[in-house]
Amino acid sequence: MHNALIYSAGFDGHRQVYVFVLSHILGELKFNIFIAGNLTEKITTSLYIEKLQKDDRVTMIDTSSYAQGGLEISAMEIIELQNKYNIELTVFAEADHHISLFNAQINCKRNKLYGKTIGIFLRPFYYYEKLSFLDKLRYIKHFTSRWRTDDRLFHGLLLKHHRLLDSALYIDENFVAHHKLTQWLPDVFQQFAETLMRYEYIEQRIWIDRLKEFTEKNKGLFIFLYFGTAQKRRGYDLLLKMAIEQNACFVHCGLRDEREKYYYDVDGFRKILCDNERIMETDQYISDPITIECFFKSVSHLVLPYRSFYGSSGVMLQALTYGIPVLVPDEGIIGYRVKKNNLGLTYKEDFNSLIEQYKKFKEISKKSFADSIDLYMHQQSVTNLKEVLVKTMKI
Repeated sequence: MHNALIYSAGFDGHRQVYVFVLSHILGELKFNIFIAGNLTEKITTSLYIEKLQKDDRVTMIDTSSYAQGGLEISAMEIIELQNKYNIELTVFAEADHHISLFNAQINCKRNKLYGKTIGIFLRPFYYYEKLSFLDKLRYIKHFTSRWRTDDRLFHGLLLKHHRLLDSALYIDENFVAHHKLTQWLPDVFQQFAETLMRYEYIEQRIWIDRLKEFTEKNKGLFIFLYFGTAQKRRGYDLLLKMAIEQNACFVHCGLRDEREKYYYDVDGFRKILCDNERIMETDQYISDPITIECFFKSVSHLVLPYRSFYGSSGVMLQALTYGIPVLVPDEGIIGYRVKKNNLGLTYKEDFNSLIEQYKKFKEISKKSFADSIDLYMHQQSVTNLKEVLVKTMKI
């Protein structure tokens, strides 16, 4: 059997979902699996990691002793791991962190990574940040001191010119369409993980009846659904504010995070909605796919008021899986996807535009988006995801 290393210094949020899915496919390909990550990191939930730790095919490697818990591991340190465990395939589950590591191979044979190497890139955000004239001047001024970590140079020239990875996979189809020799990777890891865990956490289905009771009590009111751990970046406080001002309901399927700092007074908003019986929160990490499906299907439209967010949204893709159109900021990959594929509406990133577009959005029947959502999600399918990964990871 061949040995494969999945390197993911962090396991919080989507990272452990990626690692979980990659491990499953490598298992099907009959690899011995080694997973390297920071095992001392405090994460919101360790659901998928705990599952992997019980898997006899998996060996966990702690990276907490490396710089930044492994985020700044050097090429030589990676090579030492590859040698120690006789690794023939290395997959960087979040390769965006390791540009300096990959660039260290340029004109330095001793830093050449062993075996077949694959990088999954989640955040080529620079592509959506247009530089002003002054920013371009600053970029040129500081270029020589930071070229080893520069996104633009790495993705645009160094990666392909120096063959720094055997395969570079990107979940951003817009980026891939404008960059030769890049490969698109469907972005439905969460849906893939849910199919593997379909009957693992059925005790969470107590929330289905609670949700049904809540929606029946508030029949006729629009529901703002927030899915996942509460975060300012993803607009948790904005949805609470909108629920109050628009005489609507707020449903949160996921954990609160009392450490998070919000722009608005979320405690005050929650009290107002609670007094009017228009709020429901699980304050629990929900992993049961049937329960998750019920929460998504409790709404007809999904509003995602993300702040300064250029990347992909797993929540958006889950909603689209159930045929639910979305309202998102018009920047970044989510804005591109919605506008190009007619998956809902977009708004300019300010509150007045958000409210204006929301009022239009909720009046448009979800059926108006049904055909285009079906077409897009046929491309973003678990089958396609698996096909790309299997083809790429075969030795």
